Amino acid sequence: MLFQRLASKVSVLAPAKINLFLELLGKRPDGFHELETVMVAVSLFDHLEVTPTQQHDIVLDCEWDSGQLAQATRLGDCSQLLGDLPPQDSNLVYRAVKLLQSEENVPLGARIVLQKRIPSASGFGGASSDAAAALLAASEAWNLNLSIQRLSELAAQLGSDIPFFLYSGQLGSGQAIATGRGEKIETFSGRRIDLVLIRPAGGVSTAEAYRRCRLPEVPDSSEEIVACLKSHQRMSMPRQLTNRLTIPAREISPQIDQLATICEQLDVVAHQMSGSGSGYFAICRNRAHALRVAAQLRAQSVGMVFPVSTCGLQSLRN
Repeated sequence: MLFQRLASKVSVLAPAKINLFLELLGKRPDGFHELETVMVAVSLFDHLEVTPTQQHDIVLDCEWDSGQLAQATRLGDCSQLLGDLPPQDSNLVYRAVKLLQSEENVPLGARIVLQKRIPSASGFGGASSDAAAALLAASEAWNLNLSIQRLSELAAQLGSDIPFFLYSGQLGSGQAIATGRGEKIETFSGRRIDLVLIRPAGGVSTAEAYRRCRLPEVPDSSEEIVACLKSHQRMSMPRQLTNRLTIPAREISPQIDQLATICEQLDVVAHQMSGSGSGYFAICRNRAHALRVAAQLRAQSVGMVFPVSTCGLQSLRN
């Protein structure tokens, strides 16, 4: 995350993420899956502002960025390409700030303005990133000075992916191995990657993808992909990346199946679905290559296309 404290409010850019590796290790007693995933933050951002108020109420104003709306409108059905915006009471941003207010006994309230650019239900982590940004921004706006560890404890109560985003941008490398349900974070420093995100029309039910998925007898290891990220050999990563949810997602969504076929024919380093979909990504050799690949994909009308790069501390320096 990239944040700035202004005179009367705190402003945060909340990044998207991709899963470069996602393996399921087994079913847990709590009903969730034990997993191992490699996540990296990328430069597609939602923008969130928190202004403290003397009233105790939390008020959230959430809307799509006008540019994203215009792009989705040109391409077809906005709801199919951008997803839905949850109402205030069920929005993770609102729930995160209410949790922080309750847990820390904060007498103040807040007005939150969230401008969305990351498509919902895409596997790009927009809602989780927004929740992490809200926890950080509210902590700063209310002068709580909470540690990342404390914010991570609160984040884990809300969703498995949320703690990761507290280690991105100005706050960390933005690259991590996550285990457990995804809440146990081990960060590492990796080199910059340029890539293209694709959000096809329609989403995938995460619950259905997990229900259809078969656990492997011998799980894949993330060691090779992590080694590539840490080294100058990151362009030698395997072309077919592991995501155990891809097969069931391709069964559910013909759009994902089509994207996989198209990306296989492109001159890219590697490609894969992110999370449980429906978002997809293609890794490119450099920024110029990513722009060319993005143009090729737009010409095939595959959905919303975003050329991006990784955005952790190491990436910001390179």
